[in-house]
Parts: sequence; C-alpha cells; structure tokens
Amino acid sequence: MRFPVVLFDLNGTLVDTLADLTAALNETLAHLGRPLLEASQVRTWSGEGLRGLLRAALLATGPAPTDLEINDWLHDFRARYAAHLGQCAQVYPGVKETLHALMDAGVRMAIVTNKPEAPSLGLLQQMQIAGYFDYFMTCDGDVPRKPDPTGALRLMEQLGGTPAQTLVVGSSRIDRETAQNAGITCALVQHGDQESSRVQLRGLGADFVLDDFTVLRALVLGNRG
Repeated sequence: MRFPVVLFDLNGTLVDTLADLTAALNETLAHLGRPLLEASQVRTWSGEGLRGLLRAALLATGPAPTDLEINDWLHDFRARYAAHLGQCAQVYPGVKETLHALMDAGVRMAIVTNKPEAPSLGLLQQMQIAGYFDYFMTCDGDVPRKPDPTGALRLMEQLGGTPAQTLVVGSSRIDRETAQNAGITCALVQHGDQESSRVQLRGLGADFVLDDFTVLRALVLGNRG
C-alpha cells in the first residue's frame, strides 16, 4: 500500500456545498446592502474558511472592511451558513464507493477542514460518510487553520503515519499549501469538466491532480501506473 494514511478536506472535495455556501454568503451581503456574488466567484475562495471567505467577499463588493467589522459580521454569516448547509449539498460522484474501498483495504482516514465543527459534523452525518473517518479536525479547536501544517501533522501522528506514508486530498490552494508545509504528498481533485478549473488546479503544483475521484483508490493502494 502506498499511502496507508489519507487526510481529506471536506467542502469542495468530498461534498459539493457551493450552492449552500453561496446562499449563506449572499444573504449576509444583502443584509449589509452589498451586491450579490455568483457561485463561480465564491468557488475561488471556498478553501479559505468562513472568515477568509467573508473578507474576500466584502473586498469584492465594496469598501475594505476593518477587522472589527469582520468580527461583528462573522457571527451573522456563521449562523446563516449553519442554517443553509445541507439544503442543496450532495456527495460528489464516486466518493462513497472510494471511501468504502479504502476502508476495506485498511486505510486510516481523517478530515481536516477550515469550517466550523457543528455544521461540518452534521454535514458528514447527513451525507452518511462520517463512519469512514477515525478523526475529525475543524477550525474550532486549538490548532491553527490550514495552510498551517499543525493539524495535518497531528492527525497523521494519531493515525500512525509518517509524511512518506500520508496523502492529503483536497481541492484548493489551501490544501496544496497545507501538504507542502507538512512535507506530505498532495492530490487535488477536479470535480466536473470545467477546463478553467482543471488548468488552475494543475498550476498549483500538486503532486497529483485527479479528474475522477475513483482514481484515488489506485493511487492510495499503489496500483496507479
């Protein structure tokens, strides 16, 4: 087996939550009297965590916010995010089958996300994939957010892995930088057939870019040519 330990991002990697995230963000922007954003634009910030996403959206729609304003408005955004999450979300094609195959092969798996714990755990349970993961790390704990490598390294150690035995699977620049900072191999997943997204992912310098999630099985188990 090539990678007995695999660390997954959640939103945008295992579960498509873009519609829910966009709805929550646009409700917050509307409440603040700012213009709404297209989902394609929100997608580019989806790995940043809610604070980073809100900051980016505010910078794109009006005057630059102060840190105090972001702190004030973040509570509202978090509440809207929790309310919307799961309404339109769906597991990406091939995810459940691949996770099941990896678990059957003895691969140890964990989630590391920059999103809050309660809605993220609820999403895992709603999508019926929570049982595949031994550990679950969110932005609410005592470790810095990705791309700081602390969370990934802690999970790797808890799962009994080394950097050479571990794979980070994500879908954004944040995931690539997290893996790089931890000295861990990275695979980025391209969902859908948008050529622009594919080119962007390949330009991030990941060790692997997967056009089909099911290819992950062969990569992890060591059967990829």
